[in-house]
Amino acid sequence: MERLDDATRHAYRSAFRQAVADGQAKPLLIPYSVLGAFIVPALWLTIPHTHRPWLYQTRWLVVAFVVLFNINVARQSSSTNMACAYAAGLMASWGVVLNMNLLVWKRPQFEAARAIRVLRKATHERTDSTLASATSPQTSHGLRSRNIGVPTAGPRTQEFESMTDAELSRSRQDISFQYPDFADAYKRAGWNWSISSIPRPKIPAKTRLGDRVDLNSMPRVTGSGYERCLTERQFIRKHVVKILIMYCILDLLSVSMMMDPYFIHGPDNASELPRHLQRLSPWVIIAYRELLCLSGVLAALDAVFAVNNVVQYWLFKTLWPSRAALWHYSSTFGSFSLVLDKGLAGWWGDWWHQTFRQQFLAPSLYLQRRGYLREGSQTAAAVAMFLSFFQSGLLHAFGSMSSIPETRPWRSPLFFLLQVAGISIQDGLAKVMKRRVPNPPRMLTRIANFLFTFVWMYATSTLFIDDISSSGLWLLEPVPISPLRWLGYGHPTDHWWRWDRDHFPKWHSGAHWWETGIAL
Repeated sequence: MERLDDATRHAYRSAFRQAVADGQAKPLLIPYSVLGAFIVPALWLTIPHTHRPWLYQTRWLVVAFVVLFNINVARQSSSTNMACAYAAGLMASWGVVLNMNLLVWKRPQFEAARAIRVLRKATHERTDSTLASATSPQTSHGLRSRNIGVPTAGPRTQEFESMTDAELSRSRQDISFQYPDFADAYKRAGWNWSISSIPRPKIPAKTRLGDRVDLNSMPRVTGSGYERCLTERQFIRKHVVKILIMYCILDLLSVSMMMDPYFIHGPDNASELPRHLQRLSPWVIIAYRELLCLSGVLAALDAVFAVNNVVQYWLFKTLWPSRAALWHYSSTFGSFSLVLDKGLAGWWGDWWHQTFRQQFLAPSLYLQRRGYLREGSQTAAAVAMFLSFFQSGLLHAFGSMSSIPETRPWRSPLFFLLQVAGISIQDGLAKVMKRRVPNPPRMLTRIANFLFTFVWMYATSTLFIDDISSSGLWLLEPVPISPLRWLGYGHPTDHWWRWDRDHFPKWHSGAHWWETGIAL
């Protein structure tokens, strides 16, 4: 008799292949599927427009294209790889959020600046960092033509020369290659738009071309608990160890989850409980499943970003040395102690990964700059919190929508909006208690914060894990080689090699030339 996980995978993949054959669905294709999220906006950003108001207004055409194209990608695209199926919608919605930030909420060619390392003109000696703006107010050539401040070596004092466009070209410092990370950077590390949670130098209110970057002002650990490595050896050792640990955790979780039908097809299909869960109460079963899902998300994110950091560092160190600064690669998660100190707000605003923080906060900051919201007011804080969680819910709803099986995409948005309610309720309770007990013991406050966070997450997380499980995401084999299966754990017929052909990219020929490419 075929196992439930194998049968479910086969059914999902067969249904998707049939939908593609019938013209009702498309695979996640490179380059077609990323046109709206990355390619078209990035190309538009390379066109100088700081002194061409008419050209700058064409951004609205790009915005319209991005929104409509990415909605279509989320509706039609999926994959026989369960992670890529979910990622299709996630990428599409991220494309909308990212490019609303780049094209509407902010003005990169007018405002963006980054810290770079360049070659000294005389000695070609690599030097410390300086801010180089993505556009220069003295020139009309936008992203491509500007002066770059070049510091001389020295631990504290730096003097500046300027590099002309001709010298810039000879030094292979073209913007298309100098700043390959701008259009898709998440935390904006190294930019003057960098989020405050991660280690960064002091950023002045107004950044001028060639301003020095005070690296001595940068903390090793931020108030939110995000750390940076001080040496390359420490960076490599820390990331390699993390990758190995997360690899083992993901292998263990994969074996454990495939023993529970809930993680195979979600809560919407009735299944008998596995033997090891039958004697547990429903409350404990919920906690068990939430713990496994939380561990899976944590391990996957930590592993993916650790691999990404190592690959980016070595790749950019070779091709784009200005990006090879260790402080650009901070830890993925903050300190859990902030959850004890701040409760649910500390969970989401400090400890949990802040990958999308800059883009999520952009709409509310835009409203503040335009005078619609008063900076520092309770209304501004409430709007910022609501918009951030709303966008987060939107991202995951699109991921649910692009998955192969039928899902209920409203679950994730409801979960994230309930976090707004939870933070507001906890804040209100804290104010009431502070009036009654002005100076409570720190230990008591921490216990109260932890208990509220635990209870609220326990009560609301079922929405999120139900959505993730019903999408088929846990059917993905997270590791190619399973040490536990090699040792005999898992199903008796399990092989230690876990990846089949659907885990790898493949060539797809569509009905039209633009529907041909690499299918993920």
